[in-house]
Amino acid sequence: MLALFALAVTPAFTDAGVTLLGGPSRDGKFISIVEKGDLTVREFATGASKRLTAAPPKEFAYFSAISRDSKSVAYAWFNSEGFYELRSIQLDGTGQKTLFKNAEAGFVQPCAWTPDNKQVLTLFFRKDNVSQIALVPVDGGAPRVLKSLNWVYPKRMDISPDGEWLVYDSFAPGSTSERTIYLLKLDGSAEKQLINDTGNHVFPLFSIDGKSVYFLSGDDLVEQPLAEGGKRRIVERKLGRALPLGVTADGKLYYGLRTGVYDVFLASVADAAKTAKRVSLLYPNRNLSPAFSADGKRLAYLSRRGNENFGQEARVVIVRDLDSDKETELPAKMAHIERVVWRHDGKALLMSGSDGRGRGGLFEFDLATSRTAPLAAEIGGPFRGFDAISTKDGIFYNDGKKLRKLDGTVVYEGRDIKSIAATSEGAIGVYDTNTVAMPAIGRFIVMEGVTELVSGGTRLHAVRNGTLVKPTTDEKIPLPGNVQAGVSLSPDGKTLALAAGREASEIWVVSW
Repeated sequence: MLALFALAVTPAFTDAGVTLLGGPSRDGKFISIVEKGDLTVREFATGASKRLTAAPPKEFAYFSAISRDSKSVAYAWFNSEGFYELRSIQLDGTGQKTLFKNAEAGFVQPCAWTPDNKQVLTLFFRKDNVSQIALVPVDGGAPRVLKSLNWVYPKRMDISPDGEWLVYDSFAPGSTSERTIYLLKLDGSAEKQLINDTGNHVFPLFSIDGKSVYFLSGDDLVEQPLAEGGKRRIVERKLGRALPLGVTADGKLYYGLRTGVYDVFLASVADAAKTAKRVSLLYPNRNLSPAFSADGKRLAYLSRRGNENFGQEARVVIVRDLDSDKETELPAKMAHIERVVWRHDGKALLMSGSDGRGRGGLFEFDLATSRTAPLAAEIGGPFRGFDAISTKDGIFYNDGKKLRKLDGTVVYEGRDIKSIAATSEGAIGVYDTNTVAMPAIGRFIVMEGVTELVSGGTRLHAVRNGTLVKPTTDEKIPLPGNVQAGVSLSPDGKTLALAAGREASEIWVVSW
């Protein structure tokens, strides 16, 4: 039996500016976050924020970690060349420098500093989707790779106070779904599995004395002593969508919490705000991105599973038979699914995202065989994949600049394609830099502020300012509040499928 013990769990920050991309300083005075694209440190005592960077357009800060001496921050920076580099800056805003920059390692995530503040424990996620655990010197020099994980993305890494070990989570031996905790010597010479029981064990952090490791087991916060025979204990049960961020010198553990819900609804186009009804019976408050089948009899949508992961949650595909209460979860076996749409004949689903073999792009799930296959995907392809549509004329996908058929034929070439859609009759629309383009008829309509084009119905529609708009007539149909991306129209144009809701990020603290 796991033991419970007394503590206080209280909110630190719950305002709209909170992000979960940083962590607390060891002295307990600050936390690093991202506000409007810039790296910021916020003071716990007063709530005051200090912006450390000034991001030009299309550049921004991402993950960060404050040094052990609470004087500097290492952070990921998305640069003007289209990839992430590792930088550092002092907490007073001076001394900014680039620690690592390599287009082949297109993503970097600083996780912790060594106790002497000379190296930053960093995750590299290369273009070939191989991830590497590395130490990056602060004062120059090549990174030292400690371990390659081959397409596995640790959710959290940390270094022990004595600098001897690092801790990280990865898939359990023989599993592609369950995760567990590992210890790795900082010189890479030895490794051992810390947690051997089944389950989903993630987000490990060392205690301030280095004698134990905190981690999430499911949504329970647990402490595991490192001494042989040490008794594991539950710190707090049922935290929810939590994400441990760091431990301070006084022993406090800070964690992020994702709050709020979203869900999929069906509504009448005639009065969407009043007629919206929840779709899912089995999986409420965790669904998004609905899509009608071509015959209007089925609805596919995504459903969240597992732990929080900096917003990149585990998702499965659900198909709801609209003539019954039957909901079927499909074994798509994808690492990430961003959107799902139906193939025109209803025999398969098209999924934008990434598989577990390092490929990103467009995939197809065959409903008869339950097999997933790549259609337009490759090693190093986009993690979120390619948006796609399917008509009687074939399958089309958006690579950001061009709308292509699967054979590579370019149907439309644009500047910055944000959304594509097809009507139930097969007419294609493209939203490209404030313009709705209809390639087949050569028509272009200027429309600013469109968040997405909508597939289904006999006419092209767009979502703008909380309304459904017909670009050709400017007719506006009010939508329910807090509509999320992924709106679909039934083939007859009478029913809307949409996801609505709101999420927020909060920072909490566990004190003993």
